[in-house]
Amino acid sequence: MVTGTGGETGPARRAVTLAVLLGMTYMYPAYLAGTLGVAIRLDLGLDSAALGLTISVFYAVSALSMSFGGRVADRMGARRALRLAAGVTGASLVGVAVSGGSWAGLLVSLAVGGVGSGLGGPIGALLIVRNVRLSRRPMAFGIERASLPASTLLASLALPLLATIMHWRLVFLVGTVAVLVLMALRVPDAPPLERAGGAARPRAALTPLGPLLMITVAFFLCAAAANALSGFFVDYGVTAGLSQSAAGTALAVGSAVIIAVRLGLGLGRGRRHGRLTVAALMAVGACGFLLLASGDRVLGLIGMLIAGGAGWGWTGVIALVIAEAYPEGPGAASGLVQAGGSAGGIVGPLAVGAAAQYSSYSLGWGLAAVFVALASVLVFVNRAAWKETR
Repeated sequence: MVTGTGGETGPARRAVTLAVLLGMTYMYPAYLAGTLGVAIRLDLGLDSAALGLTISVFYAVSALSMSFGGRVADRMGARRALRLAAGVTGASLVGVAVSGGSWAGLLVSLAVGGVGSGLGGPIGALLIVRNVRLSRRPMAFGIERASLPASTLLASLALPLLATIMHWRLVFLVGTVAVLVLMALRVPDAPPLERAGGAARPRAALTPLGPLLMITVAFFLCAAAANALSGFFVDYGVTAGLSQSAAGTALAVGSAVIIAVRLGLGLGRGRRHGRLTVAALMAVGACGFLLLASGDRVLGLIGMLIAGGAGWGWTGVIALVIAEAYPEGPGAASGLVQAGGSAGGIVGPLAVGAAAQYSSYSLGWGLAAVFVALASVLVFVNRAAWKETR
C-alpha cells in the first residue's frame, strides 16, 4: 500500500483516477439541474427564483453533511465511504427522474443528492493524502480539482443535445449509470483513522482552526458566485439572445479554461507564491463578473470565461495547503472547507435567481463580483495558512 510519503505508483494512480471520477459525479444532481434548468423550468412551470431555490436545497443539505462527512470518511476509510456516497448520489438521480414531475419531488431528490455530495466531497483529499507521496501531491490535487469543471464541460456539451432527443428525466437516469459504476471499482485504502492515528484526539486534525476557517469563508464567497454562474449561465445566455446550445457550449469552454488553470498550477508545483497567486486569480475573477454585469452579450461571454477560469482555478492550491496543514484528518479538514463551498451554493443561486426574477441579471452578477472580491481580500491577509505549511 502506498502511503503519503512514497511507495509504489500503482495505488497512487488508482487513487487519483478514483478522485477524478468521484469529483465528476458527486455533484451531478446540481450540475444536471443547472444545465437542464431551462427544460426543468418549462416542464414544472418554475420561475428563476424557484429554480434557484431547488438548487440551493441541494447545497444546503450538502453544507450540513460535509461538515461531518469528512470525519465519517476518515473513520470509514475511502473504500466504504466512496461506495456509500455513490449509492446515495445515484438514488438522488433516480429520485429526480421518477418524482421530479413536481416541485416537491425535485426538492426532496436534490436534498438526497446533497447527502451524497457531503460524503463524496472530502474523499478525493483522503485518497490523495493516504496514497500519493508528497512530491506528487501538487499535480495530484490539480488533476483532482480539474474533475469538477470537467464534469461541467461534459454536461454543458452533452446534456443540451441529449435533452433535444429525450426527456430531461431520462437524462438523469443516464447520469445514474455513470455514478453507480464507482461502486464496482477497486479502491486503494489505508487503514481508517482510528487505527492509523492511534490515540489522536478526534478534533486534533482541525487545530489550529483560525486559518482553516478563513479559507472556508473564502471558499464560501467564491462558491456563491461560481455556483450561480454554472447554475444560471444557460438561462442568462438565452435571455441575452443566445440559443440554449450556444450558451451551453460557452459554459463548456469556460470549464475548459478552469481545467487549464488548475492543471497549470499543479505543474507549477502549486506552492510557490501560492497565497498571492490565489488572491490574484480571485481578483481577476471578480472583474469577470463585472463584465457579465455590463449586460453586453460579447462582454458577458468574455466575462464568463474570466470569472470561471481565473476566479475558480485556484482550488487545487487550496487543497494542497489543507492537506499539508492537517494531515492527521484530511477528510475532516477538507470537508469543513467544502462545507463552506456548499453553503455558498445556497447563497449564489438564491441571490442571482431572485435578482434575475425581480430586477436583472446585471444585479446578480454584480453581487457575485462583490463576493469574489471579498474572498480575494481574505486570502491575501490570511498568511497563517501558508506559514504553517512550509
